Amino acid sequence: MLLLCAISSADSAKDKDPSGFLSATYGLIGKRPGSSETYSGAVAIKPHGNTIEVIRCVGSSRIKGKGSIISITSDKIPSLKVRWRDGKDDYEALYMIHSDSDNYARLSGPYVRLHDETKLGWELLYVDPDDAAVCK
Repeated sequence: MLLLCAISSADSAKDKDPSGFLSATYGLIGKRPGSSETYSGAVAIKPHGNTIEVIRCVGSSRIKGKGSIISITSDKIPSLKVRWRDGKDDYEALYMIHSDSDNYARLSGPYVRLHDETKLGWELLYVDPDDAAVCK
């Protein structure tokens, strides 16, 4: 009985602040806003105090962004909001936080260029247990 209570408390703490659950290097696949162009790469997510460092590696570019856990809907579902700049445009993504069948984090959601929020892009981030995704 005590073990079940301890597990329940750990799950409850994880639900309140999933940033530790998200700490990993992810494979990335996506579609650019307003385009049929697709891309792949890697993303490293690392919690740092009240913020989350997000490093995106797509092609030859390496871009740092900042993330935070926000609650959405009346159910207060935790989601990851990320902002980054690629040198000419600012972007914002809102990733839903899921887990896959092996209990690794999986993130998916839309993103926009902040100067044109009418055209959505989409990304899926997945933990590769074989560590094939590299982004430092």
